[in-house]
Amino acid sequence: MNKNEVLLSGIGIVALLLVACIGYLLFADRDVYTYHTGLGSKIAISNDDQQIAFSIFNNGSEAIYTAKMDGSDVHRVSNPVKAYHRQPTFSPDGKKILYLSQNRNRIQSLYIANSDGTNPEKLSRNTQHVTEAIFSDDNQTVFFASTAAENVNKSEGETQDGLDLFSVKIDGTEMEQLTDRDFYTMESLYYSGKDKQVIFKDYNDTNAFDLEDRRVYMADFSSELPKDYFNMEISPDNGLVAYTTVSEESKDSSLFEYDLYLKNLKNGDTQRLTDLNSSVVSPVFLNDKKEILFLKYVNWPKEPEEYKLMTVDLETKKLREIALKLPELKRDNFVMMKAVDNSVNGWTLGILYTVLFMLITLYIKPKKVFTPALISLGIGMLTVAASFVFAFMMDPWAGIGVGMLAASLLVCSAVLFIFALILKLYRKGAK
Repeated sequence: MNKNEVLLSGIGIVALLLVACIGYLLFADRDVYTYHTGLGSKIAISNDDQQIAFSIFNNGSEAIYTAKMDGSDVHRVSNPVKAYHRQPTFSPDGKKILYLSQNRNRIQSLYIANSDGTNPEKLSRNTQHVTEAIFSDDNQTVFFASTAAENVNKSEGETQDGLDLFSVKIDGTEMEQLTDRDFYTMESLYYSGKDKQVIFKDYNDTNAFDLEDRRVYMADFSSELPKDYFNMEISPDNGLVAYTTVSEESKDSSLFEYDLYLKNLKNGDTQRLTDLNSSVVSPVFLNDKKEILFLKYVNWPKEPEEYKLMTVDLETKKLREIALKLPELKRDNFVMMKAVDNSVNGWTLGILYTVLFMLITLYIKPKKVFTPALISLGIGMLTVAASFVFAFMMDPWAGIGVGMLAASLLVCSAVLFIFALILKLYRKGAK
């Protein structure tokens, strides 16, 4: 084979690899949790402080487990099939457990089962996407946040529907929509038996739905919390509120760190409980001890998340890690697919794209050595224009994504111009 035949073969091979990678990125199921093994992002404690519930990722699924407070006696209590079971919640009497089941379309359904996992029953309807759920204090009613399932995979701006509060009996009967407000978010649900309210967080507001007059009010302590807070948890006696927010020292850095804070609603005092240089999620009060159980996001802000289960003493602020004595988790042979999944990314596309145009530059006539770089620059400029069209006509986030692609193409074009210049000078020197 002569030089031109070798270059043509190289151009063909690289072009096929580039098309294959683009197709894989567009159409393959690239769920970062497919090969992940580790703790999920939500924990729960039984009212007698004897059991904890959590979820574990393994082999492309997520199942609910329970354990004793010291991390021993771990049992799997749900059996997902190509689904993610997450966000467990104990009933006040400890006999039942709620959890969400997310299917491959990212729609979450609400399930109830005995605390040992037996007799699982679906409580929500197929038309609903549930984001969070809690029990009433009499163990008979479940309150949950839900939106229409059809809204789940829509882009921002495609729907005006939001989240609302629903109730249903534990046997699946008497489902009722309690609000019709289309809240932007509805999280950190808490049932106050004393006040007959369901308290929840909506964006930066803390709301309370009064079960007697069926209206939504601002919660009494809403103004006492910082503007940007997350993971709100109210103590069993309603006297304390735990939450996470950005630590002061990290506000001037490029990576915010979210630590755990405690607000005393009786005297107004606020104290910081952690300083972990990370992110704290899912704080839960113990009922008979002055402790909070929480998850430390070890590799913040990377995905998939890796968590450590920890507690903090509310008086001494002493931290303690709980080592879960998990059974040996069986791993399927995902080695080949995991290698492919990890190797196909934006860097791969950029390298293949640049190599392809470099080979074309070597192949064409010396007088046209800058033509491939100019073509690449034209593609980059058209992509810049397309980013504005996408942002205006479709979705701002889509516009940002296309804009990032345009920036990458312009960088590749700059590399190609440098390569073409070096090649031209080399050929000139060789003559």
